[in-house]
Amino acid sequence: MKKLLIGFGALAIALLLAPGFLAFEAHVVNVTAKIENALSVPIESIDFGTVFPQEQLNEALGISLSQSFMDEDRVDDVDYFIRQKPKCGITSDDGKILDHSSTATGHVHVGDVPQDSTTITQQFEGYYVDCGPLPRRLMDVDLPETAWNDIESYGMLPFLCPYISKHSDGAPANDGNLNSFHEPFQVSGNSIVWNDTPGHLAKAQNDTVDNWIIDLAVPCFGGECAQDWASFVNGFNPLANPDDYTQPTTDEHKIFGCDLWVEVGGISLPGLGCKGKIDLMLVVDESGSIGSTNMDAVKLALHSFIDALVLAVDGPNAGQTSFASIGVLDQELTSSSTEMHAAIDTLFSGGLTNLSAGIALANDEFNSVRDRADAPNMMIVITDGVPNVCYVSGCGDPAVEAAGYATVAKADGTEVFVVGIGSGVDATYLQTSIASAPSASHYFAGDFATLETTFADLIACEE
Repeated sequence: MKKLLIGFGALAIALLLAPGFLAFEAHVVNVTAKIENALSVPIESIDFGTVFPQEQLNEALGISLSQSFMDEDRVDDVDYFIRQKPKCGITSDDGKILDHSSTATGHVHVGDVPQDSTTITQQFEGYYVDCGPLPRRLMDVDLPETAWNDIESYGMLPFLCPYISKHSDGAPANDGNLNSFHEPFQVSGNSIVWNDTPGHLAKAQNDTVDNWIIDLAVPCFGGECAQDWASFVNGFNPLANPDDYTQPTTDEHKIFGCDLWVEVGGISLPGLGCKGKIDLMLVVDESGSIGSTNMDAVKLALHSFIDALVLAVDGPNAGQTSFASIGVLDQELTSSSTEMHAAIDTLFSGGLTNLSAGIALANDEFNSVRDRADAPNMMIVITDGVPNVCYVSGCGDPAVEAAGYATVAKADGTEVFVVGIGSGVDATYLQTSIASAPSASHYFAGDFATLETTFADLIACEE
């Protein structure tokens, strides 16, 4: 077997310019949007070169968030998948030489080739592969007999995809894996069911690059397979039938191909529900200005928030501090929703506003044995006023002291969100001195009547 090649396919997205019209008016509204790619994928081919049956070879494939995605604060997560499609190309010398500048992705369709098709196709049982139009004019087939070896043809290359595995770097463990000796797709009724390999990248988890290992387990030909062929195949995929993955001897020495089609499946806005495994501390204002009625609204909203967060041992964990004249650690970091609901029920209104104490105690919890090293730290401060009492006696300005503790939290890697309730807050202070930047995605202004909706916006993971 000679020179196995993997190419890459991708969806190209550029500038959208769409005119629309206002009813009963003669004005034209031009709507524009610059659509950026979310992923950065190398366009170079992976060329395994000349290989031999039952060899195993590894190549690397790096998929990362694009710079435009990294620079955009409104988005956080990308779900994508790697799909395996046929590769088409112009070959000569009976498929042994490939024109690398004249290749294309083969698209799979259910059924038979349409009678009016004008593209290059190949029929299989239950489906056909469309290679598209000729990339260029082929060499003249009316050649002298001595030049027959140079005659070119265009079509689907022998299919390499079943022998290509995809293994993720496992850091973190949020991507799929696919072993060699598998079926890249199946025909089910009137549909093609793809055997895709999922991937996930998230800025909030510092997961911005996936380093994939692309393994090639080289097939054998017809009756030329070694005695240990079956164990070779089943060593990669115990469920595979080795007889299904031998190649016809007519394809020996030909160039095999596969296109890895990398496509974005969904993009998430940076709600806390998108972030997966997190350690989160609620920092709740209990000062007297809130009052018992409004405190009931706070508790109701927090109960709904914890339910929506769905605490789990390997998922989100949460804890709670509260502050009035002093600060209290109401609940250590826990995976128990029952414990968090009990902590929320202890909240009551009365006293001053010692914001420093609430933040400082939350910082202490993030430095405890309960803080998980592989879980990003998040803090949500809920307040209706401005700091007016010090945590450390003689601090001078309570607002400056609270800002200092918030700065310490952010320097330690904690992402700080703030919910400012009502008209008594200093929104500028909370946005610039307490919340993480950018404030547009870390500061939420609300009131007691709509607080539950505010928290829903904070946790919502939109795709």
